[in-house]
Amino acid sequence: MKITTQTLIIFIAILILPIVLFGQVKSITSENYYTLLNEAESKTDKQIRKRVQIQKLYKNGEITATLTDTTEYLPPDKSRWISVQDRDNSIKRIEQITIGNSVYRKENNGDWLKREKGSSGFGISGKDNSTREFFIEEATIGKEKFQVIIEKRVNYNNTFFDEVKIWIDKKGLILKKMSTTSFNELKSIVSSVEVTYDYKLKPPNIEAPIK
Repeated sequence: MKITTQTLIIFIAILILPIVLFGQVKSITSENYYTLLNEAESKTDKQIRKRVQIQKLYKNGEITATLTDTTEYLPPDKSRWISVQDRDNSIKRIEQITIGNSVYRKENNGDWLKREKGSSGFGISGKDNSTREFFIEEATIGKEKFQVIIEKRVNYNNTFFDEVKIWIDKKGLILKKMSTTSFNELKSIVSSVEVTYDYKLKPPNIEAPIK
């Protein structure tokens, strides 16, 4: 029995070792981080793509709400966004189409409404007292290698802890993002967000729903 256990431990160690060596995390400056991020976002924004974001909200370790956003982009200025909010035993659906400066929006089975960009909105102000650290590592998904840039942020006197990971492929495009927000020193998760990108879809048909 002792030989079997030792053999199993050695076998697992051999499997894990290449992953550990390949996935070494290196600290980088904020300037390096935002240079990589801005370049990836700029390239991504030029692509026909679908972006799916799934956010889960937690309380006492249980999911209290799931928010799913699906957006199709047709550069340079067209997009269709569908949001489905599953919260408090009810589902709310919002659809929004943007064409140039025109924004069309409807909720659930309501009528389409039209407005122009910049016609409404809210400003947010306040001091950012967070502390931030930035890292980079390499990872593989299947046979493809990626750069992973990481931001770790502590907010509001060590009350909230955020971590954001962004996978960038060899073309410089964003493949996915993973982020979590945790509360207090116990690091209990209150929110998790997973974002994935699909660049292989056909050009979506995005037209104005009303005049």
